[in-house]
Amino acid sequence: MNPWREKVLAFNRDVAEKGEKASDLEQMIAAMAQLPPGQLKKVLTEDVMIILAKYGIE
Repeated sequence: MNPWREKVLAFNRDVAEKGEKASDLEQMIAAMAQLPPGQLKKVLTEDVMIILAKYGIE
C-alpha cells in the first residue's frame, strides 16, 4: 500500500475519533447548562457515566 495513502487514512481516522469525542462532550455540556446551580448529580446519569468511562474518566 502507498505510504502516503496510509498516512492519509490514519489522519482521517484520528479526525473522526476527535469529532466523536467533541460531539459527546457537547451533549454533556448542553445538559449541564440547562440545570440550576448545584444539580450536577442530575447530569451524571448512567448514559453520561458510560460516555465518561469511554474516555477514561471515572
